[in-house]
Amino acid sequence: MKRLPHLLALVALLVCTSARNPLPAAAQEPLPDHWILIERLAELEGQSEPFQAVVDHMAGVVKARSGVPGRLTCVDRALTEPWSVPALARELRDTLSAVVEQKDGSFASTWVGIAAHLDQQPPAASEHPGLADLDGRWDALADPELSGLPLLEALSDFVGAANGLLAAGLSKLSPPERRLLFSGGADFREAWYQGHFPGVETSAENAERVADWVHLLADAPFDHALYRAVAERLARLGEQAFVTTLVKRLGDVKERPKLEGFSGDLRAVVGAGPADRVVLGGKGKGKYGGPAALVIDLGGNDQYTRAAVVDEATALVSIVVDVAGNDTYEGECATATGGVALLFDAKGKDKYQGGRFTQAAATFGVALLVDRSGNDTYRMEDYGQGHALAGTALLYDLGGDDTYEAWAFAQGGGLAGGLSALVDADGDDSYLADLHWPDVYGNSGPNIYHGASQGYCTGIRSNGGAAGGLAALLDLGDGEDRYQSGNFSQGGAYYFSFALMYDGGGDDENFGTRYSQGFGVHQAAAVRWDAGGDDTYTCRSVAHTGMAWDEGVGYLLEDGGDDVYDVGDLGNGGAAQTGVAILIDLDGKDSYKSGSAGQGGTGSSEYHNKPSIGVLIDLGGDKDQYSNSGRGDGERRVTEGVEIFLDSKAKSFEKALRSLR
Repeated sequence: MKRLPHLLALVALLVCTSARNPLPAAAQEPLPDHWILIERLAELEGQSEPFQAVVDHMAGVVKARSGVPGRLTCVDRALTEPWSVPALARELRDTLSAVVEQKDGSFASTWVGIAAHLDQQPPAASEHPGLADLDGRWDALADPELSGLPLLEALSDFVGAANGLLAAGLSKLSPPERRLLFSGGADFREAWYQGHFPGVETSAENAERVADWVHLLADAPFDHALYRAVAERLARLGEQAFVTTLVKRLGDVKERPKLEGFSGDLRAVVGAGPADRVVLGGKGKGKYGGPAALVIDLGGNDQYTRAAVVDEATALVSIVVDVAGNDTYEGECATATGGVALLFDAKGKDKYQGGRFTQAAATFGVALLVDRSGNDTYRMEDYGQGHALAGTALLYDLGGDDTYEAWAFAQGGGLAGGLSALVDADGDDSYLADLHWPDVYGNSGPNIYHGASQGYCTGIRSNGGAAGGLAALLDLGDGEDRYQSGNFSQGGAYYFSFALMYDGGGDDENFGTRYSQGFGVHQAAAVRWDAGGDDTYTCRSVAHTGMAWDEGVGYLLEDGGDDVYDVGDLGNGGAAQTGVAILIDLDGKDSYKSGSAGQGGTGSSEYHNKPSIGVLIDLGGDKDQYSNSGRGDGERRVTEGVEIFLDSKAKSFEKALRSLR
């Protein structure tokens, strides 16, 4: 995976310590250089008092809303210490990218990091005695001398035992809670979303649905540690070292069975039912559409109409391992409700085509889709491509020029209590999450839609409320990528959530609309971070590119390159209603165009009767252009509001600080 020399430049400057703890103790850390510079600018221009008023207000945001259930430590810290947000973004990126850097395909450290970010016990904390038995079963089937039908039988025992463990964990939920989990997820999402539209009264039925799920999110005794411990062990089936042995160990099996829902080059079926059923397909074309705990396909251009799907409490494990071929996945794939669903595709140019709840979608469970190579296409409607509600949903594409298309709540777009992520390792990729869901405001402008995708997470503000979770879209390569999404997208968070959209470099195009590209609103924090390249940020409507609203924190961080920002009001470091918005561009010949309350500007403040902090800092010696008055190349502007602008020839925050008079 290629990296630009300045890949880590910006956050290395923003963070003064190098502790690897995902949530380091804030009290032990000095203020980062970027915040020291911002404070000094406010002080020099007589704005220390209103600046500190905002800082003090943000420090009390969490205490004032201590009754919101499910709040995360990292979100609390992001709100009460706005200077810590870049460091938190780096920690989340490092957690999710570790498996890509390691190259061995092991997700062990990923599960540990995710648990830490979600304030949950790590997999190792689970003391269920069945885990030792599961480890013993793995040791037996991992023996390279075990092959043929005995290997398939050992695999059946392994996944069957895993199913039993998950069933034991699920039994802690009451029967009504289990019924709600397995039958009400879609209805809840629809009922909750309808409540977004202004002037539309929520029906009593919808209000009850939302209230039931708020209760489930807050009180259900779901054993996340056990689920991740089981997922960690099941994911070993997709590690490359194991997958490469399967063709040799299973290639001679030719039972030719018949099974409803499966056809083509079917080699063997082992197990008593969906909870422990193992299906083996050969190197010819196979068609897979029935329930199974494990499907192994040794090659061929295959068609799946159901792949790694958990949707019933009686079969909580579903895994697909496809060794090779240009495959087509239609309908649901890597979808987990109350279970663990894992899909590993090792090789080929694959097509993923589905509707709702697919391509890594989880509700109180774990969904993982890993495509290791090939120029792949992912198309779906909504709630997928890395979407979780109180679960973990991960889509990893580790190579190729890929295309992602969805309607909404996709591509690292999640809801309360979970972690939703799409991680693409390399290539020239295209991301679209737009053009279908209507604009909830109705006044954002023509042809503007709802997106809620590409590194976006939200909590539930209605019916007593539930805090949001974490979401990320990471494109780790330095390819030339294109991003387009509707409202509420591209590194954004809403109501006690934290989100990140990260691009590893290259000349990229970013198209957004209302609330886009590094925004935090209603007590939430988010980052849009680009590691370099000549990038364009184009947004219609208002509120984007380093933006904050109502006790939110929003950052846009650009490591360098000749960048173009063409946005509307409240953009390019614009904040309102006592928020903190910061845009930092480290270098390059940049162009900024925005409307009012932008380019280090602030807007209205009647919610809390305190100002906001809007910041634009551009470093480096290249000549930059600005559309708003009072901003210019080599100038600084600090006014009440609190509005802070600095264009400096200095190459670092430290040098910029020394240059101030």
